[in-house]
Amino acid sequence: MKIVYIITQATWGGAQAHLYSLIKAQVMRGNAVSLVYGVEGRLSASVAKEFQDVQVVRVASLVHPIAPLSDLKAIYTLRKLVKNWQPDIIHLHSSKAGMIGRLATIRLPMKVIFTVHGWGFTPGVGKKRQLLMKTIEKALSRLTTAYICVSQFDYDLGVQSGVITCAHPARVIHNGVTALTGANKATSSEVFVLSMAARFDTPKRQDILIQALTYLPENLPIVCHFLGDGPSIEACKTLTHQLNLDGKVNFYGVVDNVQKYYSQSDVGVLISDYEALPISLVEALAQGLPIIASNVGGIQELIDHNGFLVTNDARQIAEKILTLYQSKKIAEVKTNSYQMYQRHYTEHEMLEQTQAYYLRCLA
Repeated sequence: MKIVYIITQATWGGAQAHLYSLIKAQVMRGNAVSLVYGVEGRLSASVAKEFQDVQVVRVASLVHPIAPLSDLKAIYTLRKLVKNWQPDIIHLHSSKAGMIGRLATIRLPMKVIFTVHGWGFTPGVGKKRQLLMKTIEKALSRLTTAYICVSQFDYDLGVQSGVITCAHPARVIHNGVTALTGANKATSSEVFVLSMAARFDTPKRQDILIQALTYLPENLPIVCHFLGDGPSIEACKTLTHQLNLDGKVNFYGVVDNVQKYYSQSDVGVLISDYEALPISLVEALAQGLPIIASNVGGIQELIDHNGFLVTNDARQIAEKILTLYQSKKIAEVKTNSYQMYQRHYTEHEMLEQTQAYYLRCLA
């Protein structure tokens, strides 16, 4: 089997971690794999270094913003590449790569699969953008062999919007990770650690979590660790200083292994305006962490007696933090998280389901 993976930004985040797992699995199966990307970063560097047989090609015109001249050039370049490679499957990740990749394959024989890491018209984005992206996606659906949705929420939204149909079907394949084994946080530790792993950029709301800390009693030994980097990090650091929270907030920047930090934490937190099914929270489940997260997108699928869904309200978030801090059933809540991970979110299950879907699309 020959597979071409296409993504706009080969930096690092949920979609990139997901794609890395797919590439590694297909290389181990002995399949021919290519990675095409627009913006280089950790993903492209890791794949080029670790998998010598994978073709790694940058298409500089494949950029995130809509840019007609660059987009036309990207379509032309991608079409030329795939006509030369003649893959069995083109697997697209991210909204922009999904658009450019499908336009590049018009009337070509290969199967085209688009993994939805959150629709461009998901609730939480602007109304004008919702309308535009829904119109574009409905037009592009005829160029799509099949979709993969990482959450039931996105599958249902695709059906309701008329994008997913019998002619252009979809399957829910949850994001999955491999649990990091090793030392867990010492139960005798007096400090109660919250960790939020996310890029400091839209749609993440680290600022609201910082504000929530001001509604907690000052004498509580609670600290918050932020893992990640991005354009809004300096504003969040300034906010932390203005609220006199420098002793309760730590900014770690980009880290190599999120689960290593989760293993030394008490709660996994994700506050966001919209989501699909965040890998960062799946990693928190894999470390048996209680969850506090915004009730958006597919996040509700990760919560079942193992934490709280919240609105993006600082007071409510603080109340839930305090509830977990005071809970006498925290061990039971942690067990619920880990059992949910084992049932639904292992990397092995994700990879097996994806392989089966490839074969089904080729049949």
